[in-house]
Amino acid sequence: MTTYTTTRRRTLAATGSALATGFAGCLESNDPQPTDAGDDSSGDHDHDTDHELGHPEARIDVTMESDDDTHHFAPHVVHIEEGRTVTWTLESGAHDTVAYHPDNAELLPSASERRLPDGAQPWASELLRTEGETFERTFEEVGVYDYVCTVVEHGHGPERGQGPSGYHPTHESTGMVGRVIVGWPDLDSDAQPALRTPAAELPEAVRDELEGFNERTRTALEHDDDH
Repeated sequence: MTTYTTTRRRTLAATGSALATGFAGCLESNDPQPTDAGDDSSGDHDHDTDHELGHPEARIDVTMESDDDTHHFAPHVVHIEEGRTVTWTLESGAHDTVAYHPDNAELLPSASERRLPDGAQPWASELLRTEGETFERTFEEVGVYDYVCTVVEHGHGPERGQGPSGYHPTHESTGMVGRVIVGWPDLDSDAQPALRTPAAELPEAVRDELEGFNERTRTALEHDDDH
């Protein structure tokens, strides 16, 4: 069964934020750097994270961010235990999280390339506009799941997909895609469509990101014998 909800989080008081920032800085200065398998090294932007692929977690938070003309999910790729939850939190800009699946083609034509396991149900969040707003989904089936942000921004403000005003480049065109690895999936691309070579119809930035995701996924999961 698929579970997903949208909520909002309260913004921390300034004092609390300052303390949290200072504490995080102490942790970063003492903790070891993440391994290559956990680094976000694909694309032109880099987001350090202590989340290491090959070590699935019980719950994971992904932020949705805008920075100048770039938009991204961070971490780009996460590894979660079967039956557990991923929460997307809007940190800046306006974004959504939409699975690559034919059911979502109305939001984004390129999303019709299914990059989910066979039989897995797709998801599509609402357009998140308020900082701290969240969307979460519980992943019940082992597999590899790719998703994208379909938002466009123009003079009338952000909207989902191509919108009623005609064609505008979406955040997908900047490479705003992400991946959720659930459990220990079979790495055969016949069983996991997300591991296939990205379709030529996808934007170049997306193809580059997804190819990087595939390399990192195989590297992390093929060489871990502890599960």
